[in-house]
Amino acid sequence: MNYYVIALRILHIGAGVFWVGNTLLLAFVINPSLKETGESGQKFVDHLIKNKRFGTESAGAGVMAGIAGILLYWHDSGGLTSAWMHSSAGISFGVGAGLALIAFIFGILTDRRMKAMTLLREQAQDTPTDEQLLRLQGLGKQQTTYLYICAATLSVALWVMASARYIVF
Repeated sequence: MNYYVIALRILHIGAGVFWVGNTLLLAFVINPSLKETGESGQKFVDHLIKNKRFGTESAGAGVMAGIAGILLYWHDSGGLTSAWMHSSAGISFGVGAGLALIAFIFGILTDRRMKAMTLLREQAQDTPTDEQLLRLQGLGKQQTTYLYICAATLSVALWVMASARYIVF
């Protein structure tokens, strides 16, 4: 029994579940609720970002999942030298990794927009200027777009990696 591979799989899957779950929760529950609840919702999200480090923890889980995934791929491919890399499973895991990397980049962009919005709301306090409101709206639209791209690519990456050993082409 290869305990190294078992430990890596547990870390990869556990961190991936946390990362994907946080992203989907943010995209399909928190973000729409934020838009519907106005100022009280904004205070909640500001608290999540500043005090609970929501984005940082999600990114950390993404990094852990990625490192464990790279080590698993390295192991399964015999150090990137075996024919397994050209098999359906090897290609599928590679595609899933590429999608996860895209999601990670868009997750960072999402987090930066959310932090910028939090900072701008702090600066504006109770009465934001028209310029600040326009900037908040622009950041909000970008954040939502990046978040949906992140959620979509992570969802496809999850499906591809979960079924990689069964995909045949």
